[in-house]
This record gives sequence, C-alpha cells and structure tokens, in this order.
Amino acid sequence: MLKTVLLILTLTEDGATRVTLTESDSPADCEASRDVVTQILTGAGNAPLAALCGETGLRLTPFVHGTPPEAETNLYRVELPKSGGFTIAPLAEGEACAPDTAADPAVWCARSGQSVLPNG
Repeated sequence: MLKTVLLILTLTEDGATRVTLTESDSPADCEASRDVVTQILTGAGNAPLAALCGETGLRLTPFVHGTPPEAETNLYRVELPKSGGFTIAPLAEGEACAPDTAADPAVWCARSGQSVLPNG
C-alpha cells in the first residue's frame, strides 16, 4: 500500500548525503511539512539537496532528531527523475551504489538512522 511521504536529502557535516522519510496524512499535509522543514533547514545553514512529497510502499522507522552519524548505518539508493517524483530502495549489505546526480534520473546514495520496517 502506498503512503504519502516527505523525502529530504541533506548533506552531513562530513559531506555524506543523508535521507529522511516521514509519512504524512495527505498530500496537502506533506506539502505544508515540506515548506516548514525546508525553511528550518535553510535557516540553520543546511538547505536540503531535495525536499519532495510523493508516494512509496517503503516503510521506515520514525525519524529521530539528533541521531549521531555513527548510528546512520542504513544505506539507500534514491532516484530523482527530472519529470518529478522519486524512488527509494534500501541497499543490501555490501551492495554498491554509484551516485550520479547529473543523470536522469539523478542517483543519490544516502545514509540514514531510519531502518526498514517489516512489510516495508
């Protein structure tokens, strides 16, 4: 079952890409959250690389503020087509990911403290 989610890509202090995925009740709620989160991140000097609302069947554990970098052990491949939307998939242990942000779709390899939930 697809859910509306907010996908955020940001740069970490060490230059890695971080992904967060947060469920929303509706597309309108997602857009409102996107606007607020983008303002907060930009105001803090860490404007998002991408902030998109969309649908996915992937379920992740809730995002927790202040997760230390060493706890961001989950790796994901995120694709952003120029036509809009996104896809996100977990990477298996040892699975390679080659970022190519100039391609269509752009490919981002990102880490997260959020892990895949069962049936996610």
